[in-house]
Amino acid sequence: MTHPAFDLYGWNTPNGQKIVIALEEAGADYTYHPIDISAGEQHEASFRHISPDGKIPALIHRIDNTGSTTTGQKNIVLFESGAILLYLADIFPLLHGRDEQEKAQVISWTFWQVGQLGPLAGQFGRFQKATPANPAAVKHFEELVWRCLDVMEKRLQKSAYLASDGLSIADIAAFPWIASEQSYLQSYKIDWRGKCPAIVRWADEISTRKSVAKVL
Repeated sequence: MTHPAFDLYGWNTPNGQKIVIALEEAGADYTYHPIDISAGEQHEASFRHISPDGKIPALIHRIDNTGSTTTGQKNIVLFESGAILLYLADIFPLLHGRDEQEKAQVISWTFWQVGQLGPLAGQFGRFQKATPANPAAVKHFEELVWRCLDVMEKRLQKSAYLASDGLSIADIAAFPWIASEQSYLQSYKIDWRGKCPAIVRWADEISTRKSVAKVL
């Protein structure tokens, strides 16, 4: 019996959605294991064995070495969504750039999402529901979110996608943080649709893809 090559451990959050989109775009054979973070399943020892920080997503790549000099199965374990995306892009070239220059842009924009858009949008959302209320922090992080949107808008005014003229892991990383219903930008009414026409064009095109429709 042939088993799926990947085991994905995730939940319906922007970071979890990224990896489903990437695997679907690649046509990869995978099994999805839901980790209910609302029930605290991410803290169970069995999951922390895969993801030491108790965060989703995590991925196991099961490599069958039958017929090679090293027989048997080898498991590659990854955690952190950015690391998983880079790993998948190395395996599936359609997720990466076509040449070294495009690959450099893909890596740069992917790390921009991981280091800027994601964390800043996350803090914006968390302070929205903080107790006691902290309006100054909400305002601060909302301004930083708009700074990220401005960076994206200017880029997408000149390019069909973030890193090149084709979809890559850079777009897959950013899309859920912008347009998914689970995004804090959606939850707390950041009006990017009213103010960022290039991002709207980009998001609407990506949302028509089968991989994204499945996630959403």
